[in-house]
Amino acid sequence: MKIKRILSATLAAAMLLCCCALTACASKPAAPTSADFEVQPGAYRYQDMGDFFVETEQGQYYLGWDQIIRFAEPGSRAFYPLCNKPNCGHGGDNCNAYTDYGLGYWNGHLYTTTYGDNGPVVQRMDMDGANRREVGQLPVLTAVDGARHGSGELLFHNGSLFYMYDAIETDPEWSMSIYQFDLETGKGRWLFQEDIPLFTYSYGSSYVNICGDDFFFKIANGVTGECSYALGSLKTGRVEATLPDWSDRNSGAMEQDGVLYYFKADAGLCEYDRVTGVETVRFPMDTYTAFPCYTRNYILVRSTDTEDFEQCTLWVLDRDYNLLGKAPQEKIGRWFPQPYAITANSIYFWLNGKITHYIDTSDLSNLELLPMPDTSNARAHG
Repeated sequence: MKIKRILSATLAAAMLLCCCALTACASKPAAPTSADFEVQPGAYRYQDMGDFFVETEQGQYYLGWDQIIRFAEPGSRAFYPLCNKPNCGHGGDNCNAYTDYGLGYWNGHLYTTTYGDNGPVVQRMDMDGANRREVGQLPVLTAVDGARHGSGELLFHNGSLFYMYDAIETDPEWSMSIYQFDLETGKGRWLFQEDIPLFTYSYGSSYVNICGDDFFFKIANGVTGECSYALGSLKTGRVEATLPDWSDRNSGAMEQDGVLYYFKADAGLCEYDRVTGVETVRFPMDTYTAFPCYTRNYILVRSTDTEDFEQCTLWVLDRDYNLLGKAPQEKIGRWFPQPYAITANSIYFWLNGKITHYIDTSDLSNLELLPMPDTSNARAHG
């Protein structure tokens, strides 16, 4: 059974950054360093949003739509299939680089999933993709009519796999469900089951943000169409608060020191103090929707400016919301490449199932979109 679902149309409508310099909107900062773009695992993880990109001391790994894991040496942008087998075609079960669905990292090992006779199976592998072994199995849901269901979306974070099951809408009383699987022990638990209302479904892993022990996710009501934003705790396994009337055009939230940071439709970049309950619009934006990424010293925003997804813009601000610049974007073919992952030296862009372009973060006065190195005829890596 296929367990991967296509990302939402909003995320798929990504963009290509024009080769133009930043508009001078604020004093130019000092040349960025890798620390400026650090995405701290203990605080917030931009990568852990279902985008299957991991950065380790050994290098960078990502999983394309062709189900091939690709690897780049530390500091390099040249990605190769993670396979050192001679004459391998990189497309079958005997290839080290091939996998079914998902890619994560924890404690010196890579993790992925495959679909066995009894449902999704979690696998651990060495950093070269070899020596795969089963860690455990994810539960399979059984509908009232006896049908078995295991479809959904997943993401990895800090030693756990989180699986967002599709709701079984044929049941009289149905709702979404979330399962946490420990990558070390193979044991798991259900999350937030007492707090998730009936007749609700998840927006999927693309709309989940994990910040330390906080697990934030969108909930849609399948009857009324209303959307809310749940603030869950991994310590208690309960939803601690819910923000109602959460537009499906809002972004997910990042939390730091008790403050939520996010884009709100018809408002802009906002901050929400969880103690006082006060929301503040810090940077007004007249765009249809937007997806911000918060690094240590910068905010990178990809906005979809019109409802028809025909106009997009990239924005760069400092953490005090001073606009450093913005650049319009153009399509490649039918689509805009979407910002995919951020490392110390690159903002990677994704198009048609793979990383195709990058922006060099060493000089933010020039946001030129550059093509990735061509490795189609180069060696594999293992």
